[in-house]
Formats: sequence, C-alpha cells, structure tokens
Amino acid sequence: MTNPVGVRRQIIGVPNVELLELVASALRSLGSERAWVVHGAGGLDELSPIGATEVCEIHQGQLSRFLVHPQDFGVTPSDLSALRVDSVAESHKVALGVLAGQVGPARDIVLMNAAAGLLVAGRVDTLADGMRSAGIVIDDGRASAVLDLMVTCSKDVGNG
Repeated sequence: MTNPVGVRRQIIGVPNVELLELVASALRSLGSERAWVVHGAGGLDELSPIGATEVCEIHQGQLSRFLVHPQDFGVTPSDLSALRVDSVAESHKVALGVLAGQVGPARDIVLMNAAAGLLVAGRVDTLADGMRSAGIVIDDGRASAVLDLMVTCSKDVGNG
C-alpha cells in the first residue's frame, strides 16, 4: 500500500480474514482501480491451493466479497504440509524447482497467484487464461530468465 510507484492494480494478502475489508477500503481510498485483498485457507496470506480463498475485490470503485477455490483454477486441492519448508535453502530449492517446471503444490500456488495477478492487471479475462499464460512463461524459461537477470542486477548494484 505504501508503494512509491503508485500501483493502481494489485493483490495483497492479509494474515487474517478480519483485515480484508479494512485493507480493501484503504486501497480504494488510495485510488486503486482494481485490487484483490486475499486470505487463503490454511491461514495463508495469498491464494491457497488447500481450500477456499476469501477475496475482497475493489473494482470500478466498488467493494465485493467472494470465494475462489483451487478447482476454479483447475487445481486439485492439496495439503498444507506439501507447501511447508523448514529453511531458506529448502525454500530456494522449491522455488528453483517450480521455475524448472516441476509439477506439484508449489507450482500450483505460484500459478494460482500469478493467474489472479494477471486477471487483476487486465492481462487476461479468466483465471483459466491466467493459469495457461503463467504456465507458459514458466515452462518456456522466461520466468527463470527474469530471476537470473534480477540476481545479476542486484549483484551489480551491490558491487557498484
């Protein structure tokens, strides 16, 4: 919400459902065109492949609340334990696996959140289209290439 770029379309996750409308109202006051404020099953502050995700959407100046489910994304619900990591190293390994095309709950959560982001950004018309688009970007290596570029740039800044 304090992004200096003045983002008008975004997804923000909240740690508990009581914050959905509060954060959404703040985003609307700040001029958001379209945004989703989400709280996912399993206590996740993002869209969840475990079960229902509660969404408070700002669109055309109006707030609305609804649920989205893993099945809405073509995803089979998974167990929270399949997403748990115990260390930064393990998280790094899982993220690189997703970018390398490994299928499973980690890929599902990445694709679900990317699909919703693409929908909110107006780049796709449906969650299914977003899932396809995000999957293509991962599978053809573009997502991995962007990560590599970001790592290179951050090293250059750190050395410069």
